[in-house]
Amino acid sequence: MGRRRTVKRLVLAITIAVAMPLAMAASVSAKTPYFTVEIEPAVPVSGQPFLVIVRTWQDADHASPAGFDAVDALSGLLVARRPNGDSPDVAIPLVLRGPDRFEASVTLPAGDWTLVAFPNREGWASPVVPVGYPDTIPLSVREPAPALNGFAAALLVLVGVLVVIALVRRPRLTRGFSRLRRSHPA
Repeated sequence: MGRRRTVKRLVLAITIAVAMPLAMAASVSAKTPYFTVEIEPAVPVSGQPFLVIVRTWQDADHASPAGFDAVDALSGLLVARRPNGDSPDVAIPLVLRGPDRFEASVTLPAGDWTLVAFPNREGWASPVVPVGYPDTIPLSVREPAPALNGFAAALLVLVGVLVVIALVRRPRLTRGFSRLRRSHPA
């Protein structure tokens, strides 16, 4: 019986010794490179798409581009979330645009939002994001500028016409233009 336990322990130790390097290699290959997030334009407008740009880096100081192009590894990397959590997260689907550049075109309603990197942190030893990665990025989406309605546009045209008529009817300006025409015939 003691021999049987020893053989089981030996098999278990060999299995662990072989499996550990394989598991470690899988986690290292799946590691997300350091990255930064930019928004263009910096203050998006409600109802209009804006760009979320993710650049990948080899180092935490963001000095050397990573040349990372594994789109699947960045799936689910970013979401837009209301700060008060009153609505579901909005996924940000990144698309490869260069060897170290990913982009997503996003449209959000007006208000305050937060871009959250690594939204699912289940299984993390600590919820703190490591150095070199963004955690949360505040984002304000503004309302579009009000458009002129029909009445306001007509009023603006009428004021413009009245200004032009007033300028043409001024005697000083008219005399000046006629003198100019006489001195320089066309």
